[in-house]
Amino acid sequence: MQNYADQDYLHARIYALRSRLFSSRDYALMVRQPPDTFKSTGDLDWIEAREALFREQIKPVFKLADAYEEYGPIFLAYLRQYEIQNAMVLLARAAGLANTEHWYDIGPFAILKKEMLRQNLSVGDIRLLAANTYLAEALRDESGLPHLEIHLDISRFTNLYSASDFLSDGARKDFQEVLLRRVAMLTVIWSYRLREYCHVGDEMIRLSSEKLHAVWGVDVKRYVRLLKEALNQDVEKSRKSGAEEPSPVDIELYLEKHYYQWLSSRFHRDFHSIFTVMAYLWLLYCQIRNMMRVLDGWHFGLSAEAILHTIICTEQN
Repeated sequence: MQNYADQDYLHARIYALRSRLFSSRDYALMVRQPPDTFKSTGDLDWIEAREALFREQIKPVFKLADAYEEYGPIFLAYLRQYEIQNAMVLLARAAGLANTEHWYDIGPFAILKKEMLRQNLSVGDIRLLAANTYLAEALRDESGLPHLEIHLDISRFTNLYSASDFLSDGARKDFQEVLLRRVAMLTVIWSYRLREYCHVGDEMIRLSSEKLHAVWGVDVKRYVRLLKEALNQDVEKSRKSGAEEPSPVDIELYLEKHYYQWLSSRFHRDFHSIFTVMAYLWLLYCQIRNMMRVLDGWHFGLSAEAILHTIICTEQN
């Protein structure tokens, strides 16, 4: 049944779903009491557990996607960012790279099917299968896997950005602020990764960022600057308190927490705002990431404290 609800019903439903997201207390209990069913540490069981977890967590979005026609493109673009990760798994296998990535099942909204993993596809095959779909443009580049992955990463956000085209000016502004802040967060994270792990110079980092920012222009640069200022202030405060210098992992966690806590603090500002929809979707995205980290922690035998250190909490403020 499609388009069965109006805007008020959908927002009320999202408020109810938001109230059911996990709190820091929930996570603390969870990591200290692994379920009896999660006994095996084999890779197959681990991947199947990840896939089952994702199917359970994403299920509410399927119903929301069909509920209210005006918001349909937003939910579809949100689901497709997971399918883009599936495309990356297929490309990695086509390139002969072993991986243990699980498959994100987005149900009736999927273009790529899990059966493709067993078909020994080439990059050209994947390109043909994705022809005339939203993936076609990102897969057009023939200069190699790294470039295809960059194009796919960028398409996650261009798809979401395009989903705001039909919104009124005020709603579009709120919608795009959520994306701009997220792109800013990822820009700073990726900059740190390139510098710390790949030893890439500042000029190459700048050029990489410019590709990501091409769609958004100067607005995203302003958010990058504000985020870097907040990060630098927090690092300086830690230094003055005598704390250890933050590692790249600590910095990534700080940036993620900064973004999700901002979303959480503004969720209730206006019941009718599109911001409510976007905030819930990204807070759910965070919860799925958290749950994957919990499963990974159990799989690799990490302590409860080590797992909790990776969790991003999104309590309502």
